Amino acid sequence: MRKSLMLTVAAASLLTAASSACGAGTWVPANVPLGGSNFTMFGINDKNVVTGDYTDSSGNIQGVIGPFDGSSYTSFTDGGTSTQPRGIGPTGIITGFDTGTLYPWERSTKGKLKNITLDGNPVTGVAQQVNKSGVFVGDHANASGIGPAIGRKYRWTKVIKLKICNTGCAGRAIDDAGDTGGYYSDNSGIQHGFVNIVGQKPIKVDYPNAHYTVVEGMNNKGTVSGQWEDVSGVIHGFIYNINKKTYTSLDAPGASFTQVWGLNDAGVVAASAAEPSGTESFAYCMHSAGCPSAGAAVERQHRRPGKAVPQSN
Repeated sequence: MRKSLMLTVAAASLLTAASSACGAGTWVPANVPLGGSNFTMFGINDKNVVTGDYTDSSGNIQGVIGPFDGSSYTSFTDGGTSTQPRGIGPTGIITGFDTGTLYPWERSTKGKLKNITLDGNPVTGVAQQVNKSGVFVGDHANASGIGPAIGRKYRWTKVIKLKICNTGCAGRAIDDAGDTGGYYSDNSGIQHGFVNIVGQKPIKVDYPNAHYTVVEGMNNKGTVSGQWEDVSGVIHGFIYNINKKTYTSLDAPGASFTQVWGLNDAGVVAASAAEPSGTESFAYCMHSAGCPSAGAAVERQHRRPGKAVPQSN
């Protein structure tokens, strides 16, 4: 992605001048883990293996990993009752955080889950997207507040230094070249997305006429995903095609709000939405090829009613 970005984007104006369009791809509903409700799918890799969280029959929040069709989900926790997986890498490494303790964690391909530390000590924050090298991106508490960082093997290893982060900044997306994305807050506390290409100046990402914009994912094909809020307070998803310089707003069918998270190189995006039955998740496919199967409809009959609540960025 780095080469593509460097050739096609020289300044933030290329992003902010892009036109918006309605999503014309395919929405495929995801199966909720058996007996659960309020499934939020945060990540999907190139094998269409997904991760996210759901509310179990006891009311606890559990993590889950498995093929998109729900044929063999595996539930897991970080030891608490508020487990939130945020990203899944090509090899199956999962990252996330506990929404109760606010400690970020990493789960290996063999299922070993441990808190991510800084200089040997646990710190609060979020860990999100993971690339093919097992490098994850997120943020953690530091002397100046919260700052974006990257890490590997259960450790934060490097701070992402950006001048735009003077009022708060969070890393959320990373590609295989090490380019990162996320969001920062301006002096008024309004969030703006950014893309940080290695060796280049950070690029501001703002959906046209949005109240706020955040970047949540990026792939190796020059596409960025995220969410934006309109002036009425409604949350929408979006994708940004860097080569074509276009934004596409995404709204799941029948949803009162839509949040878009990670995406894979086939152009399949993980999304969650407020539906009448609660939070439901979808794969949004930008292309007809590579679109995952919804699986047996009977699996979706096991949903329990719940209230849809937007997830924090």
